[in-house]
Order: sequence, then structure tokens, then C-alpha cells
Amino acid sequence: MASLSRPSLPSCLCSFLLLLLQVSSSYADPFYWVSPGVLVLLAVLPVLLLQITVGLVFLCLQYRLRGKLRAEIENLHRTFGQFLEELRNPF
Repeated sequence: MASLSRPSLPSCLCSFLLLLLQVSSSYADPFYWVSPGVLVLLAVLPVLLLQITVGLVFLCLQYRLRGKLRAEIENLHRTFGQFLEELRNPF
């Protein structure tokens, strides 16, 4: 019976924390840092970072694949030319 009349430590701690939050929120606004500039920054920064990352990836791929497309096209022309010659002269 004595344990029911006395509040436990976690409930006292929760009550104290709630009281502390109410007191601190009445003195200072927790969202004081949210301004139009910060909202624009939060909206633009992820898109800008993604755009820069994708651009750098394409730049690296372009550097690595430079000259390979021209070689592939010449290979296709040579293969297709041989195919046309075989069509013209089957025997």
C-alpha cells in the first residue's frame, strides 16, 4: 500500500521534464532559427548537392569513355560494310 501512495522515480522524472520543457519554452522560441532564408536553404541545398554529384559522375564517365564511341561507330561501319559486300557478292 505504501508504494501506491508514493510516486515512483520515472513518473517524477517525467513530470520534472515536462515542467522544465514548459518553463524553457515560455522563455525562448525553439524555432528561432527558422526564417525564410533557412527554409530556402533547406529547399535548395539538397537539390544543388544532387545536381553537382550527378554532374561530376557524368563528367568522370565522359572522361573515361572519351574516344570509345568513335571507335565503336567505326567498328559498326566496318562490320556493316562487310555485310553489304557479302550481300552484293554472295559467292
